[in-house]
Amino acid sequence: MKMMKVAVLSVAVCLAACALVVVGSSAQSKRAPTELPPLPVREKGFPAALAPVVGAEHAFAQHSIDHGMKPAFLAYAAPDGVVVNRRGPVNAIETWRQREPAPTGLLTWWPTYADVSRAGDLGWTTGPFEFREKPTQEKPDGTGHYFTVWRRQPDGSWKWVLDLGIQHPAPETTETVLTYPASLKKNVRAAAAPSVDAEAARQTLLEAERTLSDASASGGFRTALLARADESLRLYRQGTFPLVGKESVAGAVKVLSEYIAWKPLKADVAASGDMGYAYGTYELRTNQSDEKPAERGNYARVWKREGNGPWRVVFNVANPAQ
Repeated sequence: MKMMKVAVLSVAVCLAACALVVVGSSAQSKRAPTELPPLPVREKGFPAALAPVVGAEHAFAQHSIDHGMKPAFLAYAAPDGVVVNRRGPVNAIETWRQREPAPTGLLTWWPTYADVSRAGDLGWTTGPFEFREKPTQEKPDGTGHYFTVWRRQPDGSWKWVLDLGIQHPAPETTETVLTYPASLKKNVRAAAAPSVDAEAARQTLLEAERTLSDASASGGFRTALLARADESLRLYRQGTFPLVGKESVAGAVKVLSEYIAWKPLKADVAASGDMGYAYGTYELRTNQSDEKPAERGNYARVWKREGNGPWRVVFNVANPAQ
């Protein structure tokens, strides 16, 4: 997530989909650079399972404002948490401990979309980020969207396990409203999720990754992705604003004919087997017959499914290696 926010440091310092619930005011108000939009977790009907996920993200961001980026990343990263930098996916704690001197400047971010598994053990958030070399600056030096995967730890706390995102120009208006799948509101009082064979579910997710990669490399990225996309699909590409909704993605990538091979380095699923994610590397070819790739980079993807149904892509982010 904020590793792309941190990528902004290297640059600055060297609706939407169907089935969404919108909460909070959509009015654009003047907001101080150190002020985070409030969370609607106390509003009537807000999904209880989602509250700790967005609460952890909010606390993470506030910690960065109050104490700096390095202390915040070290405090909220899981032991196996991963950030994506120039070397690709690396251990977050080891990487941040080695950052001396600690980076300065003001990095702020807040969730505007979030989801959580039925088991309440895996979730993810995304939203805008802003970086300012000086906290008093009105306009940010860098902007973009982050992406974070959160996992509940054995002690009950929430730590992030994957963090990356994209840079893009500053938007005309600042997005502050938090949205989430309508299914969460429907299931706010639902019974506990049934137990599943998590390893078997993880293997089916890896198979979904493999078939997507094969189809993308042979028949093109657009066709392969849309055939496996959920209606709520979010597509993030470096340098451009996020695309939200399968229809929006289909309309925006009609002219793209890239052939992309994806290689997952890790995949994990929730105990309920309904949500999972994968991250790894990719190679992009402009033409299928090209001997060498035109671009290499890193990616992350979130999948969801109903029961034993097919996995569907709900989020896809790809960043070229720098």
